[in-house]
Amino acid sequence: MADISEATKSKILQSAKKEFLEKGFMSASLRTIASNAGLTTGAMYRHFRDKDALFCALVDEAIDTTLSVVRLGGVEHHRNVENPAGMVHSEEEKVHTFEFLKYMLDNRDAFVLLFTKSAGSSHENFLEEISDLYTENVLGTIKWMKKKYGIKKPIDDMAIHVLANATVNAFIEVILHNMGRKEAETFLSNIMEIFHFGFLHLLGLSSGE
Repeated sequence: MADISEATKSKILQSAKKEFLEKGFMSASLRTIASNAGLTTGAMYRHFRDKDALFCALVDEAIDTTLSVVRLGGVEHHRNVENPAGMVHSEEEKVHTFEFLKYMLDNRDAFVLLFTKSAGSSHENFLEEISDLYTENVLGTIKWMKKKYGIKKPIDDMAIHVLANATVNAFIEVILHNMGRKEAETFLSNIMEIFHFGFLHLLGLSSGE
């Protein structure tokens, strides 16, 4: 019975993903989702309480994975790094970036749903929330690094805010422009290099420090 239940849930989710991708959350029809899964709407409710629960089931893992990557920008992660300004750390960040990129591309549909089809769902503000969280983490890390290195140079919080948002937007562009892996790796490598040396310049540090 458990296998039958899981198979039914899988059919529902595949049907829901197709409907959400085609019509977006707001316009998606539960009746169509159920019908395409070979069920009545009532039978579908035994597995998912409403349309939002269906949408969440399709995107929650992608959200959790994204949050885990965003947290790497925070102070707690950087406290354990021998030299946050060094090239070794920069290369480690590139590894994390490409691992996350692979996850994004392997789960492209979930990110398309989050980035372009989520209006009206409980995750409709995902992009704003993730950008705000990343910005908060980066601001905290910059302030920590200033204290760690005794940096007196004033740094405009709005400049950090814009740069942090631009970092998040770079990943969004990968999905919106349907980039392949090689193209996306080259694109993100360029973005990371610009931001790495840009942040070091703002802090008055060199990559060898």
